[in-house]
Amino acid sequence: MDDRTRYIDGLRELAAWLEENPDVEAPVGLRVLLPLTTNGAVEEFAAKLGQTVDYDDEGNASTTREFGPLQHHAYGYVDFAASCDALDERSARRWAARQGLEIREAEPSMTASTTGGMS
Repeated sequence: MDDRTRYIDGLRELAAWLEENPDVEAPVGLRVLLPLTTNGAVEEFAAKLGQTVDYDDEGNASTTREFGPLQHHAYGYVDFAASCDALDERSARRWAARQGLEIREAEPSMTASTTGGMS
């Protein structure tokens, strides 16, 4: 059985379990995420399914299909590597702040141009 089939089976099992246990409160929503890495992949995915593509302020693409309170959300990035780097930096800065530390900007290294050609 492949991952896709296991995922679908899991969703069906969850739905059946919720139906069989009416005293269990249902979640308020569910957002299923599908990372497609690039904007082009999101645009192609959306075109195949007849969905619209939205772009955030940084130009990253996403498309969402709603099923009641559930969402299937596919997303991509203008520059995936740069987005990963920015996320890593934000995470590092938050961690440092919680530890009472500060991450400073790197000072330019000394090169021939800053030392007058001397090494």
